[in-house]
Amino acid sequence: MKKFIYTFSVLTLLLTLSSCKKYLDINQSPNTATAVDPKLLFSYASVAYINLKSSGDLYIPIGLASQALGGGGNNPTGWSGGDPSADTYTFSANFLNNTWVSLYVRAGANLKQAIKLSEAASPVNNNAAAQCKVLLAMVIYDITTTFGDVPFTEAWNPDIIYPKFDDQKTVLEGQMALLDEALAQFDEASPLKIGAGDGYDLIYGGNIGKWKRLAKSLKLRTLLTMVDKDPSKAAAIGSIITAGTSSLVNAVTDNAQIAYQDIANKRNPKYAIGLQYNNGNNFFFATKPVTDIMDPTPTLAISDPRLPKFFDKPAGQTKYIGVVPGADGIDATNPRIAKTLHSATAPEVMYTYQEQLFNEAEVYARGLGVPVDLAKATTLYRKGVEESCKYFGADPTVSLNFSNQFPVGAFASAAIAIKSIHEQQWVDKMDRGLDGFTQWRRSGADGSEVPVLTLPIGAPAGPIFRRYEYPIVNEISRNPNAPKTTIKYNEKMWFDL
Repeated sequence: MKKFIYTFSVLTLLLTLSSCKKYLDINQSPNTATAVDPKLLFSYASVAYINLKSSGDLYIPIGLASQALGGGGNNPTGWSGGDPSADTYTFSANFLNNTWVSLYVRAGANLKQAIKLSEAASPVNNNAAAQCKVLLAMVIYDITTTFGDVPFTEAWNPDIIYPKFDDQKTVLEGQMALLDEALAQFDEASPLKIGAGDGYDLIYGGNIGKWKRLAKSLKLRTLLTMVDKDPSKAAAIGSIITAGTSSLVNAVTDNAQIAYQDIANKRNPKYAIGLQYNNGNNFFFATKPVTDIMDPTPTLAISDPRLPKFFDKPAGQTKYIGVVPGADGIDATNPRIAKTLHSATAPEVMYTYQEQLFNEAEVYARGLGVPVDLAKATTLYRKGVEESCKYFGADPTVSLNFSNQFPVGAFASAAIAIKSIHEQQWVDKMDRGLDGFTQWRRSGADGSEVPVLTLPIGAPAGPIFRRYEYPIVNEISRNPNAPKTTIKYNEKMWFDL
């Protein structure tokens, strides 16, 4: 059997990153901590969150089911190894349960308590509360884009045993309100914050200016996720853009990510699983939907410099030939995900500069709250491609030349621009699991998403994968307010047209 259900216990979460030894100072019940420094809860939640996003409970199943990764079918060193896998829609209960617990309990509950403690402190630690609110907003966005309707307005309230499940629109509106609260609460003049030399802010090291820019960019991302279902959100998108993009993520140094180390129990989980279970080889193959965009026919004058950064091409092959989803991976033909991409020290990403550039390009290409401006969309698109190439380690000059070769001149039409932008948004997030899957779901109405995906070989009769099903955990099974009918993995969410 070559498929491993691979999860991290709470202990492993505590040991994974550089400052995590400090978490052992938390009291006996970290999920209901009442007397503890908020920075401990914040850092614990950060690690629980980022390890989930890079681990076998969320990253692997979502990547396989969304066709960003290939399991390799019967390939003896592929992920599927002849066994049913998420690329053909077989999901372990552990994937669902551990994802719910990591997001809702370990991350969400601890951040909610950290906010309460920060605001009850004397003097009030406004920056710590705001930092926690931004991270909680990211967690909430991932909870609802993974499961759909979830507890929010009554969530994490010790006085409410059985919180109601709010509809997704309410959750996303509340998530943005939380970001607005954080933006109003941040105080760059105050020395009180998490990460001011203490090492507990693993994302920005206590740089409040970066946290503010991230909060505004996250709000824009949420609005883009909602706008096709709720066109009224276009006005809010326009307001953010016209207010000035310097207040958004606007440089590589603003990237929201957490680094790993090449030390036992501190390595990126994407690397660790191949090291532990596959003799150091990567389990996963490139898929045809990805390589069709990155290595098209006819070949571009300048090839995508991310190709050798994303994939290890087999000897003798002149092109990168991805595996058809659900088919067998052939070692002599199909590239695997590059060992360098899944290195021990590869950081795990939550938001990037190139993501911001692509989002801004989309706003101008679609005219969301601003007039359609294809020239501006072209400039932002090219810069996004360039920054994406450089982020993944491509030569800067090659990255610039590659990005400038298309489109020739400005985009010829809004339709071409929107499709091209969505392609690059998806490719850039190929290795980000849920982030790429959410981008794909929001990229078009059913059957016209970018790229157009079809049912994988060996999967049950359609429709194709759209969500995680609710797990059978106490918070749900015993809650009379939880959904009582099974919502299947192929049922669309509110935002997913």
